[in-house]
Amino acid sequence: MNEKVIEVIKEVKDPETQENIYNLGLVTGFTIEDDSIDLFMDFMSRTNACFFCKIIAWDIINKISEDLINRLKDIGFKKIRLIDHINPKIEHKSYP
Repeated sequence: MNEKVIEVIKEVKDPETQENIYNLGLVTGFTIEDDSIDLFMDFMSRTNACFFCKIIAWDIINKISEDLINRLKDIGFKKIRLIDHINPKIEHKSYP
């Protein structure tokens, strides 16, 4: 299942750079329990394409998050949480 999740993560693109979010390092890890998944996210930009911005814009975070959640729902996850990798008390987005 881990390989399938990584495959799905790699399908999600940053709308500005068109690079997949796995290669960009936006997903720093994940844990799976039954049909639930927690993904640990780092939305700090490290790409040259976004040299002057440190935090990815909220509309881009929302697009990435919604795409990722929809793709994970498609492979059977019923509970999905996107969590800040530095502060796990912060959820970027969750489903349901």
